[in-house]
Amino acid sequence: MKRLSPILTLLLTIASTCQAAFAQLPLAKRQSNNSEYNLYRWKPYRKQVVKPAEVLGYEIGERNSNFREQERVLLAVAESAKDRVHVIEYGKSVEGRPLRLVIVTAPENLAKLEKIQANNLLLADPRKITSPAEAERLLAATPAITWINHCIHGDETASFEAFMGTLYTLAASDAPEVKDTLKNSVVILNPAFNPDGHERFAVYYNSIALGSPEGDAFEQGQPWAVSGRFNHYRFDMNRDKMVQSQAEVQQEIAAYLKWYPHVYVDEHGQPETYFFPPNPEAIHTGVDVGRLNKWTGIFGRANAATFDKFGWQHVTKEDFDFFYPGYLDTWATFAGAIGMTYETDGGRTLARRRRDDTVSTLWDATVHHVETALATVLTAGKRRQELVRDFWQYRKSALNPQLMRMVVFPPQDRARLAEVVRVLQRSGVEVQVAGKPFESQNAHDYTTLNALGMKRSFPAGSLTIDLAQPQGYLAKAFLEPDPKFSPAFLKDQQERRTRNEKRNANEAHEGYTFYDITAWALPYSFGMEAYWLEDAPKSDSKLLQGKEGEEQLTAGVKGGVVGEKTGVAYLIPYDSDATVWFAIRLTQMGYRLEVANKPFQADGKAWARGTFIVRVNRNPNDLREKLDALGRVLGVSVFAIHSSYAEDTGIGSDSVSIVNAPSIAVVVGDNVSQTSYGAVWYLLEKKAGAKFTPIRIGRLAGLELARFNVLIFPDGGGYGGVLGKAGTDKLRDWVQKGGVLIGLEGGAQWLTEKEVNFSEVKAVGEEGGKKPLEIPGAFFKAKIDTSHFLGYGYLKEEIAVPVMGGTFWKPTKKGSNVVRFGKDKMRISGFVWDGNTEELLADTAYIVSEPIGRGNAILFLNDPTFRVLWVGVHRMFWNAILLGSGARGASEAN
Repeated sequence: MKRLSPILTLLLTIASTCQAAFAQLPLAKRQSNNSEYNLYRWKPYRKQVVKPAEVLGYEIGERNSNFREQERVLLAVAESAKDRVHVIEYGKSVEGRPLRLVIVTAPENLAKLEKIQANNLLLADPRKITSPAEAERLLAATPAITWINHCIHGDETASFEAFMGTLYTLAASDAPEVKDTLKNSVVILNPAFNPDGHERFAVYYNSIALGSPEGDAFEQGQPWAVSGRFNHYRFDMNRDKMVQSQAEVQQEIAAYLKWYPHVYVDEHGQPETYFFPPNPEAIHTGVDVGRLNKWTGIFGRANAATFDKFGWQHVTKEDFDFFYPGYLDTWATFAGAIGMTYETDGGRTLARRRRDDTVSTLWDATVHHVETALATVLTAGKRRQELVRDFWQYRKSALNPQLMRMVVFPPQDRARLAEVVRVLQRSGVEVQVAGKPFESQNAHDYTTLNALGMKRSFPAGSLTIDLAQPQGYLAKAFLEPDPKFSPAFLKDQQERRTRNEKRNANEAHEGYTFYDITAWALPYSFGMEAYWLEDAPKSDSKLLQGKEGEEQLTAGVKGGVVGEKTGVAYLIPYDSDATVWFAIRLTQMGYRLEVANKPFQADGKAWARGTFIVRVNRNPNDLREKLDALGRVLGVSVFAIHSSYAEDTGIGSDSVSIVNAPSIAVVVGDNVSQTSYGAVWYLLEKKAGAKFTPIRIGRLAGLELARFNVLIFPDGGGYGGVLGKAGTDKLRDWVQKGGVLIGLEGGAQWLTEKEVNFSEVKAVGEEGGKKPLEIPGAFFKAKIDTSHFLGYGYLKEEIAVPVMGGTFWKPTKKGSNVVRFGKDKMRISGFVWDGNTEELLADTAYIVSEPIGRGNAILFLNDPTFRVLWVGVHRMFWNAILLGSGARGASEAN
């Protein structure tokens, strides 16, 4: 009789006490055409390794396991297979669940795991390899490193289940091909990228599941607040690798950079038919397409062979594009891995009916993922030497960039620069700071499309990103001004358009196959001045790293009160996003604040429009201490002034407005985009530290709105239908009495509807004429009115703004078109339709503020909070919240 370790005994005891409770829950059936399939076909198995079913009381994929059930399986298998399995906890989810990596390899590899890891990091940075002989030694000794990610979308549950089957097979099987593969491989399994979303869904679903496959069955849907695709803050984390706003993403990247895998698989779910690469034509031209196509072909054929063996269906080269670098697979590919997305044909529910009336079950979807994972691992192991060499050569080739050699950010908003640097550094990109002035012979301005190179000087302190670095391809993907699709893909889209234009309104039109935004370069997204260089001039640059680098970057942004104690006032220049967060927090804590609507003088100095004023005699006695403490936390400098006398406009001017403490409500519920609400939630809570109340839209009509002076409608639709005439009239009355209504994208569009009539804005083509074709997301030049309160904090009138969709607005005539487009060529990055987009976008409005009584309706054409990616337009969102409602009405201040 085998002896069990105390830990394993405890885990199995816990499992046995839980199994009786699960005995009555429905289980997913197996398809009849899977009758020849056996999950346990990798014989023989090591008897001491615990089967998942021994812990769960059911087979994987027969029900939706919760996080703790999977955790018990993970720990039990790891404990019973210590010679092959090593578990690393690399972080915590937002809700506190452990984030782990499970490493599986041969015993001899596990014994020297740190050495393998160190060797691969040398291959990832070829600059550290001293000779060709050392390179060959490393290439011969390094196993293939295959990373398989599970459950980034929490309700794509087949991958969560599949982890347990893949882990058990690799830990327990003594089949020769498995043992040989483990000798040539290190396999890294991420059991649950998004445990919070998965838990939210699984607990709900298990409470109502019957196993009905019918599309109208109650269990086939999810309540708005339960939907498990997203993380705690309702972010789609498979779009977050650009800005890495979410804690789970930041921690996963940090773990990734300790390994640099050669293969990276991201498991998803729920299309009609299983998808694995090769990818469709929508591939970023910055990708090493030859290497990617070679290896996705190799892995694709291996996966197909397994599927053909069991009569399973699959597709390749379909909808899932390979363009935006914020996806897990594209990010990993730019970093050197062969990044691939696998989409299994089922999951989430126990069963669902396909279009041909057959049924797919959670179990089917689970084992399909297990088999592609194993086929990928086995193939990587068999072709180890070739795979590792291609990885090393790719990383080495990054040291010789073509044309675009360096990106420079001159000194400017230090806090915003620090954000950009953190985004790059978290992704392993090296950033330097120039120690002396330098000159480029071929510098290109980001603000001009296809700008010609010219001679330009840059001061000491400029940030430089030399693309001649091992992570150079990823750096370029983040920074490239105008990324390109392949010509074949663009030709296909144009041909679709041509055919659509020949069809009448009653004929079905072809969809376009853009999958995501087509522009994102960090200088545009963050609203920063930047240049890309064809040369790499010497500048005595120093690498920013560690605490010293952070201190150097944020020098002069320490914050707190500057100057002696005063009995007059404190002034806060609006020179960073943190300034408006400071003001929001201060007012919500009960302190009185004002804002200057014109430039003014105080203490013999000139102060800009938008400066905040805190009068000493109108605030509590602890004012200075509070200002100093909050300023130090947020890095905001507060200046004491000792005289209010001014030769011209001063702080006593009528142009100074009272800033009301924002009492914020945000609409939530079925009509609201979860990701839009999540971004608003995240920004208010994590960035501004602001208090707010989420309110179901259906409750607005019966709510006492006077408790609030700010109401935010995130992106969504059908708001007018839910509110009805009575609710809409009540909302209008609230605005007329001084409230500010902020609409984001769909949350703004409904305000323009004829039946609602909060705004006179009309869509281009709404009243006849040519209509805009939808665009997936591009950047355009626009003009901002910096004299309007929404424009406070902006130093320049020109701004890059993102535009998505097919709605453009004619300017309002009864309010302010705070941001609007000119008549010249405006595109600076991203895909547009020739003869349509720029022609119809010309002279339209992007952000509109319309007075309604003593209040305001503020409309954003596109959601400024989108993925918290468009940092450059965030300040107008904050201004709408803080300054949209004032003692005299902010609209009157201008």
